[in-house]
Amino acid sequence: MNKITTSIILISALLMGSCSTMSFLPTEGGAAKFNLATVSYVQAQAEAQKADLIENLASNMSGVLDSLLREDRAELMALSAQLDSLDAALLAFSTQIDSSELRTEQSLMTMSKELTTVKTNASSTRMVIRRINDDIENLPKKALETFNEAINEYLTKDAAVTE
Repeated sequence: MNKITTSIILISALLMGSCSTMSFLPTEGGAAKFNLATVSYVQAQAEAQKADLIENLASNMSGVLDSLLREDRAELMALSAQLDSLDAALLAFSTQIDSSELRTEQSLMTMSKELTTVKTNASSTRMVIRRINDDIENLPKKALETFNEAINEYLTKDAAVTE
């Protein structure tokens, strides 16, 4: 039994001593003392962990971005609603301006026609007054009184309409 125990210890010591001479094990740095894994195995594991981490980040990224951008989206929605209300107000204001412009143009056309009529009447009246001035001596007194009453009546009627 001593021989078996001695031979097992000896074989174990031999194997342990020869492990450090295997070429595929790292022999430099702090990893050489404690790791028995190869560098390619460690790199493969790092790449696998990196791929898992990227996949995990990609799956959680949309949730994280949604939570971070929720307030900004709410503010953008409020701004969009304000812009829509301003657009509606501008449209109503534009319509009001257009209708005011139309009413103003119609009023100007009506006033222009009335002014033309007044000018024509004034011209006619001046002509009549010139004729009367030229022939005042020849007109009978009753005709002048009737004309004076007609003018006064016209002026009072025109004053009552404007008030």
